[in-house]
Amino acid sequence: MKLDLLKKLIKEAVKEAVREEMDSILSESVKPTTRSVEPVKYQSYQPPRKPVFNTGDPIADILNETRNNMTQAEYSNITAGYSDMQNFNDNTIQQYNPGPEPGLDLSTLDFVKNAGAIYKASVDKDKQRFGG
Repeated sequence: MKLDLLKKLIKEAVKEAVREEMDSILSESVKPTTRSVEPVKYQSYQPPRKPVFNTGDPIADILNETRNNMTQAEYSNITAGYSDMQNFNDNTIQQYNPGPEPGLDLSTLDFVKNAGAIYKASVDKDKQRFGG
């Protein structure tokens, strides 16, 4: 069987099937809906209010604002390591740094105890020398 003949047979079969179904579709009666549809009343759009963070601590304010602008998954992803840091205390620091700090402790030197008096004396001397 040739391809053109097969196409022609398929087209004729489809046309015949559509004609048969069109009669039954057009003869069906249309039933109106029995329930009445009331219009939906929508409120006017108001943009969401963003809470004002003013605790006096700028870092806490920024963190609270960041948390409210993120999804819960994003915030959990960022703060995942924070729970470990809550247990980080002075004992943990001493564990990793048991000895004295390297360098010279300036607070033990004698002249540091009189540093304020020395500074005031130098300011007075500069005023006398340069006028002021």
